[in-house]
Amino acid sequence: MASSPSATTRQGRLRTHLDDRMYRTGYYLILGTGASGVLGVAFWALAARSYSAHVVGLSAAAVSAIALISGICSLGLSAVLVRYLPVAGPSGRALVARSYALTILLSFLVAGAAALTTDIWSPSLGFLGEDLWPLAFALSTAAMTTFTLQDSVLTGLHKAAWIPLENTLYAAAKLVLLALLAGLLPFAGLFVAWNLPLLPAVVVINYLIFRRLIPQMSKEGGLDRRKVIAMAAGNYGGNLLGLLGNMYLPILVANRTSAAEAAYFYVPWMISLTVELVALNMMTSLTVEAALDMPRLRQLSRQALKQSMRLVVPVAALTALLAPLGLLVFGREYADEGTTLLRLLALGAIPNVIAALGAGVARIEHRGWIVTAIQGFQLVFVVTLSAVLLPGVGITAIGIAWTGCQFLLAAVLLATILRPVLFSDEGQALPG
Repeated sequence: MASSPSATTRQGRLRTHLDDRMYRTGYYLILGTGASGVLGVAFWALAARSYSAHVVGLSAAAVSAIALISGICSLGLSAVLVRYLPVAGPSGRALVARSYALTILLSFLVAGAAALTTDIWSPSLGFLGEDLWPLAFALSTAAMTTFTLQDSVLTGLHKAAWIPLENTLYAAAKLVLLALLAGLLPFAGLFVAWNLPLLPAVVVINYLIFRRLIPQMSKEGGLDRRKVIAMAAGNYGGNLLGLLGNMYLPILVANRTSAAEAAYFYVPWMISLTVELVALNMMTSLTVEAALDMPRLRQLSRQALKQSMRLVVPVAALTALLAPLGLLVFGREYADEGTTLLRLLALGAIPNVIAALGAGVARIEHRGWIVTAIQGFQLVFVVTLSAVLLPGVGITAIGIAWTGCQFLLAAVLLATILRPVLFSDEGQALPG
């Protein structure tokens, strides 16, 4: 039976849409984080059924500490790799190798020191300083840093199609290990299951990168070292502040309330970050394409914003609607404690699209100080207000602080850096 003209037209539009490299790369990234998110929910649901809320809370805080230290030690190079690998040419191999070497060494040293000083910065994680825990914590942090950077390398090389497969296999391996270790390691099983699969993921993907993908790079192009260093420095400040705001929150909850409350907080927080990654992934794709075609920055930014909103708004609405049922997977206590928080965080994901676009445009235009200002405001606002409200309001306090912050940021960015990008004529020159 022949296809109708309308069906043929829709297929043609879809094909044209997917032929656009910015959309295609964005969808690969979204698919990768989506698969990780779904399997991550399954991981923490199994953890909640296999371990006490106390153990889940401590493990969540330890995993957040790894992500925080890894982000600190990545030195803002994730955005640098995405921004400059597309135009690096023969300098690409050195850029990747030096980024890895510097950040792996730094991650190992800083994480080891952090594990041995938990009595100072988080007494609830004091176990990280005992026995073999400092070594395990340091190795896990170094592996996480490499795992994060390698996705940026794949994106910058226009090979993001590998990311969904890599992330899915890693997330599935975590889930299988957790099921196997729950009875064998009543305390450490969750931590081991989360981190052990990092090693094969890092080895396999970087074999692919250095043996196959980098040799295929264009021989034309090059890097302005001063511009790369300036970009890294500016972006590092923003990344550092953003990570402190995002990853410190589970630790803040554990310190200000209890390990059990940290567990009840961590699940909605993890789900909301997965929703927000939709916009971040599309803005990452925007960075790659704009690096190769700066005159189209205005057009590409409007396309990225429109498509991000098309995806985030319905996902956020569905998340808010299904919050009680979704959290029941983890247990009645998780649903009772976290439903209002998850609904607030889902609402905040909508203005967060504007914040992600503002930071993306600032990186593209080499204005790293704006990224630092955005993340600095978010850190001060969210952490301060959360710390004040947590004892009286509970974990819902963070939803109030986070969502209010996103609306304020969106309003400021639309009136400043995004105004010439979104509301001026195509022929008008952009600043910077």
